[in-house]
Amino acid sequence: MLIENLKNEIRVFDSMIQAFRGLESAVLNRQSDMLSRYAVTIEELSLEISRLEDERDVILREMGYQSVKDYIDNSTAPDVSQVAYFAAEIVEKLNELTIVMDSIRQIFEFEKHYFEFLNNLVRGVNPSPNYSFNQNKQGVAPYTANYNSSRYDSLK
Repeated sequence: MLIENLKNEIRVFDSMIQAFRGLESAVLNRQSDMLSRYAVTIEELSLEISRLEDERDVILREMGYQSVKDYIDNSTAPDVSQVAYFAAEIVEKLNELTIVMDSIRQIFEFEKHYFEFLNNLVRGVNPSPNYSFNQNKQGVAPYTANYNSSRYDSLK
């Protein structure tokens, strides 16, 4: 029963990773209709993970263990190595999920800084120091030297 629970959790994590990859693709391709679909899918999968974790806790308590680690460390059952393998696979899936989620976070941060940069260019004010052409700001220097006051404000 515990092994089936862990297998189901791995399956759901795989689906969640694919959903986040789809979300990443939708963000990059500006497919706003797909964003909400992936968001709903991710929410449903999150609820499924929560349900499986609760189910796993009940299974472990019925067997007299507090956690999967406790089961692996103290059980003499023949399936301990399988449980350890599936637990390690879950950790790998969580790491992969973290990488995909971090990638999406970086995309949003880039988009935010890029928007701020473009907004500052349109307004004619100094670009944000968080988004420059290069780290030593040589690419920004000619722009900032010529436009110390806002061009947007002069059009009012």
